[in-house]
Amino acid sequence: MKYLNQVNEIVKFSNLADIIEILSLEKKDIYFVGGAVRSILNNKYDDKDIDLVIPELKDKIIEQISDNFKTKYYSGYKSLAITDNNFEYQINSFRKDIHATGRHSKVAQAYSLEEDSKRRDFTFNSVYINLLGEAFDFYDGISHLKSSYLKFIFDPYEQIQKDYLRSIRYVRFLSLFENTKTNTNDLDAIILLSKNINEFVKENKISQELKKIYKMPYPKNTINFLKKYKELNYFLDYL
Repeated sequence: MKYLNQVNEIVKFSNLADIIEILSLEKKDIYFVGGAVRSILNNKYDDKDIDLVIPELKDKIIEQISDNFKTKYYSGYKSLAITDNNFEYQINSFRKDIHATGRHSKVAQAYSLEEDSKRRDFTFNSVYINLLGEAFDFYDGISHLKSSYLKFIFDPYEQIQKDYLRSIRYVRFLSLFENTKTNTNDLDAIILLSKNINEFVKENKISQELKKIYKMPYPKNTINFLKKYKELNYFLDYL
């Protein structure tokens, strides 16, 4: 299924034309991912955090964008952050994790979307849609989003131990849907590994992530989840 009309809508909404022009890539090689894809799939445009993925973020592109926008380049992550007119854009090269520490990972160049997708967290956050409106869905993420199903893409114990922030993000994303469907294995992993989160994730980052629930449709879902499990009760202090 193509989403060309929705892609054109989000390009217009997010004032992306100038950035796309600087990228000088074919439309098939510029991909939305994350929240931008959720906006496209839901045909609802209110998220001002726009994530793009391209095959390679070359020095020339970084220089040209930096000449025209307020930017910050994270060389270790092959990632360029742009701030403009209350929008936050992020442009990433295809990349793969080669060494995970429990929070940050060392990354290397990846050479395909599917390889890039393996470093993401949830199935619906691993869907890519290019400027032609073509969707690339490796883990059934589109149907999961449509059915309000929140699920890690791989084994949750391994996913969390690579980056403990993923468990906090999972708890936060419970507030995305009115009636969130969950996977028992995912919940068990979060509860079991919750005791290790503070060892790897800074308190201000935990608080920053959890407080995002108040900008989501159903924040009580997260609050009720944290209240339900005694192992997670202390995270209520971060709200």
